[in-house]
Amino acid sequence: MKVQLGNLPHNLQQTKLQPRLEPEKGFQEYLKDALQEVNRLQQESDVAFTQLLTGEIEFHDAMIVAEKANLALQLTMAIRTKLLEAYQEIMRMQV
Repeated sequence: MKVQLGNLPHNLQQTKLQPRLEPEKGFQEYLKDALQEVNRLQQESDVAFTQLLTGEIEFHDAMIVAEKANLALQLTMAIRTKLLEAYQEIMRMQV
C-alpha cells in the first residue's frame, strides 16, 4: 500500500526554501516597541488627568485610561522581574 501526502514533490532534494524578503524583528525591537507603548500609555494617562482637572473629560474615562497605563506598567515590571530571576538562575549554574 502506497501512502501519498498531499502535493509533495517526488524528489525532495529539488525543493528550495524561499528567502524572506523582509527580516524578522529581533528581541531588541520587540522590547523597544513594548516599552514605547507603555511610555505612550503613561503619557496618555497624564494628559487624561490634566483633562479631568480642566473638566474636558469625565471621571470614568480618565480612570479607564489611568488603569490601562497602570496595568501595562505592572505587566512590564512583572516581566522585568522574571527576566532578572532567569538571568540570576543562569549565572548560578555551574559549568
